[in-house]
Amino acid sequence: MTETDDGNAFGYAPEIWRLFRNAPNAGAFPDGTPGVVSAEAGTPAARSVLRLALRFDGARVIDGRFQAYGCPASIAVGAWIAGWASGRHVDDLRLLKAAHLREALEIPEDRAHCALLGEDALRAVLSRYQEHQA
Repeated sequence: MTETDDGNAFGYAPEIWRLFRNAPNAGAFPDGTPGVVSAEAGTPAARSVLRLALRFDGARVIDGRFQAYGCPASIAVGAWIAGWASGRHVDDLRLLKAAHLREALEIPEDRAHCALLGEDALRAVLSRYQEHQA
């Protein structure tokens, strides 16, 4: 494998590499920020963890943040979901599946677990959101 000018020695898809290198929406909301619902998911086999935090105003996401430990694809998935969710209604969030993440980020088969990690983290946030609404 040869390293490209941007350091992408392992040939990750361009969108994965861009999100990994820039990591938009990385970090956490300050403690006590109203409307924040967060949860995490992990893949023990790959030792990846994704913590997703979405800030809701009613049933609409107004901002998203993520924290991730894992390969570039895992980090890109967190960044993509946090950005994609902003402005969306909770019903739209329920439609996102790992297959959509794989397509949007061109995640190869050997990294499919990264897309599943993202779907699991989003499902966990939605479950907690639903608990808060009850």
